[in-house]
Amino acid sequence: MFKQEVSKLIKQDIVSKQSGMLLLLIFGMSTFTKFSGFVSPVKMINARFNSGWLIVFFMVYLASQLFAMEFRYGTIKNLITMGAKRSSLFLAKAAVLVVYGFYLTVFAEIATLGTTWLYFPTLFSENTFGGEALSHSFASFIGMLLFASLSLLLSLVIKSDVLAGMVGIVSYFMASMIAGVQFILLSDVTWLKWNPFNMLNLANQLGNNQIAELTRLSTDQLLLGNLIYIVIFIFFAGIIFKHRRV
Repeated sequence: MFKQEVSKLIKQDIVSKQSGMLLLLIFGMSTFTKFSGFVSPVKMINARFNSGWLIVFFMVYLASQLFAMEFRYGTIKNLITMGAKRSSLFLAKAAVLVVYGFYLTVFAEIATLGTTWLYFPTLFSENTFGGEALSHSFASFIGMLLFASLSLLLSLVIKSDVLAGMVGIVSYFMASMIAGVQFILLSDVTWLKWNPFNMLNLANQLGNNQIAELTRLSTDQLLLGNLIYIVIFIFFAGIIFKHRRV
């Protein structure tokens, strides 16, 4: 079942197209960093040349399409009629989502290695891809899965891939604005520190421990919170898919 889902992904040219767009962004941002002098190369390298937002965009799009396309074209009915178990089908698609997110993260790492070697060989030799950079990538990967799992749930609740994708993407870009407001509220309503938008500060807190004074959570608590929300979103998505009429 998993191999079939991977095959579908490859046949749709999603992997090649999105990989090309991601490479183009990283190369473009690295070129801008090299010749503009406006931004710090070290910060841009650690942030993988700001490629995180595009990876989230790709993952939200894929999550909103995984089941919606099956229902839209009626292939879900054929799969179930042929004996495919709903639980197996759901787990296969969820696994594809996680694996593809990991692929995009690793691809961004490799592309960043290449452009750093090309434009900033000194920084490349100084092991810029050590602990801090890898920690940032890991935190970004977890945050990306949080949005992807939410989008997966929304696509099954809303029953519209377009609307679910839009909600997921809007939520991502509004997260930074909401974060500023929530920090004010957290000082008065402490239990709000466990809200999902606060979990998105994991990557920032890894780079700056002082942010813990704003999030009111330790880095380990933020990581745990992210994982819990991911499991919750995927669990409820599975329940909805199990009982949804085909």
